[in-house]
This record gives sequence, structure tokens and C-alpha cells, in this order.
Amino acid sequence: MPEFLVELYVAHDDGSAARQHADRAERAGAEMAREGRPVRCVRSILVPQDETCFLLYEAPSADAVEEAVRRAGLRHEHISAASSAPPHNPMKGTTMSITASYTELRDKQQKVWSSGDYNKVAAITVPLSEHLVDHIGVHQGARVLDVATGTGHAALAAARRSAVVTGIDYVPALLDIARRRASAEDLEVDFTAADAENLPYADGSFDFVLSAIGVMFAADHRRAAQELARVTRPGGRIGVASWTPEGFIGGLLGTVGRHAAPPPGAEPPTRWGVESAVADLLGDDVVDVESVTATVTQRFADADAFVDLFLTYYGPTYAAAGRLDDEGRAAFRADLVALANSFNRAEGGGFVADWEYRIVTATRR
Repeated sequence: MPEFLVELYVAHDDGSAARQHADRAERAGAEMAREGRPVRCVRSILVPQDETCFLLYEAPSADAVEEAVRRAGLRHEHISAASSAPPHNPMKGTTMSITASYTELRDKQQKVWSSGDYNKVAAITVPLSEHLVDHIGVHQGARVLDVATGTGHAALAAARRSAVVTGIDYVPALLDIARRRASAEDLEVDFTAADAENLPYADGSFDFVLSAIGVMFAADHRRAAQELARVTRPGGRIGVASWTPEGFIGGLLGTVGRHAAPPPGAEPPTRWGVESAVADLLGDDVVDVESVTATVTQRFADADAFVDLFLTYYGPTYAAAGRLDDEGRAAFRADLVALANSFNRAEGGGFVADWEYRIVTATRR
């Protein structure tokens, strides 16, 4: 019988709450089985570092699992086909292979970032990219890789410091803009089409491996982190700048997810805005993991102007709105305006908000 994974959020990696979820799921499955519908909750796995509980079901279809979860009164994040069953080790924090292939998920995310017109909003991240390059200490002659470079902010900042710079991204249109920017400044940067999970470089190729609001949106976070470490030389430095979960963009991405659920298997990008999560992703390949938080101030005519810009040009909000009907889009827009107003510190009109990000650095063993 087919197997399905149900992903549930468990606040503060609460093992007792996870066990309660599992008990309710088993009772609901047993109830359906008594009705002649072969649905069975096989096991449960708590993943504390992600505050997530997975329930493995055997069922004839995802719709049957959806009904079982609904009967159990559980609020789930995703239901997806299990590509392989986890080991029988309930509630021990094991990881597992989830859902459809990461290639499929990556392709979906690539389409999101190719939609809209990211160049219209890209300037927002210029200051934090400069901060990342300064903070990690890029210097003349250093070999630097900027992963998920987008329109090239961090790559260009490193090139201005006379480093030898390469930038990769999986959206060709953004790379074209990055190349034009480098040409306009007479800077030499090798911009190459590639994705974060499959860096086309030999082990230890770079002195600094950076990502500014980029790798956080990779399809496979752990694989991407392994690649960051792999291409960094021993003693070299890794630095990532990411939006924090509690900051403004963390709130915006959460709003997107509530109105248009992410693809099955998608991982929360703001986990990269938590030092301990990045340390876990990089694992034993690194030492000296540290972080700092900072904010970048954004100004718009008002909250409505900000929302209209992002709904028109920013990939995640543009793509989400496109999946909704008229009523859904209106509700989505209203929630975005409310979020913006909750962060607005302007007095007497306008919109001024400080968007928090975190820079995490580490040294390659």
C-alpha cells in the first residue's frame, strides 16, 4: 500500500505534544479502518531541531490521509508521498527523506524566482550584502564564491575589494543583470548558471563562500550546506546572511505560506536566520560558528505602496497571488498590509520599517 508523510509543526520540539499527535492520528486511522477504509498510522518521528513531527501513514490515497488527519483534529503543514520509509525508531529525532524529488522542488522554486521581476526589489538587499562582505573580511586576491548571487550584490561587493570572484545562480535572467552590472563597473566576475545543491567546483576551491538572502531558499538545505563547506578550503570562511523568522520578511514569508501552501517537501527558508540551525546544517565540517543580527531600513510612500510593489515583482508574493482567486488575493493583500503596518515606525504618514537579518559565519575544518 502507498505510504504518505504528514508534517506537523511542534512548538519548542515538544516530545509530549508529538506523542499526543501520534495517538490522535492512530485513533483516527483505526476508526476509518473499522469503516472498511484501510488507513493506518504506522509510526511517528520527532525532528527536534526543526520543531517538526512526521507521521507515516499507509493509505490508498493522499485524500484518505487528509481525512484521517482532519478527523484527528491535527493542523498539518504538508502531506506528501513518502519516497522511503524512515527506520523504526519513533520519537528519536531521526531525519528522513521526504516527498517528491528535490529536483522537482528546485524546479518549482526556480519558476517562483523567475516570476515577477526581482530586479525591481533587489536593491533592498544591497546594504546587507555589503555588510556580509565587510563582516567576514574579504580581501584582495581572495578566491570568493557567491552562492545564489541573484543580481550579484555580494559578488560585486567582493570584486570591489579586488577579490577573485565567482557568482552562481539558477535563474539565468538574474545572472544577465549581474553581468551587466559588473560590466558597467568594469569589474571581473565569473557569473555561472548552477544551483546551490550542486556546485560545479572542486573541493576546497575558495577562501570565502558567501550567500546573501540566497541559499536560504535552496530546495535541499542540508545538501546546500554540505556544498558550501565542500568547496571551502580548510581554514576558509563561510558566511550567510538570511532573514530571521521573527523579522519582517520572516512574517511576510509566513503570510505567503498561510495563503498559498508551499510545495510538498519545501523547507522553511528562515531556518537559515537561526544560528543553531545553520550550525546543525553545516555539521562537523566547520568550527567557530558565530552570528550577528542587524537591520536594513526600508521606506515606502505607505504600506499599500510596499504591498503593491511586492505583489507585482517579488517572486514569492507574485507567485502566491497568482494561485489565488479574487477573494483569496484580496485577503492575502489585506494581511500583507496589516503586517506592514504592524512594523511601521513612521510618524505622520509614510512607511518606514527595519527588516532584521542574521549573518552566520563559520570556519572550515
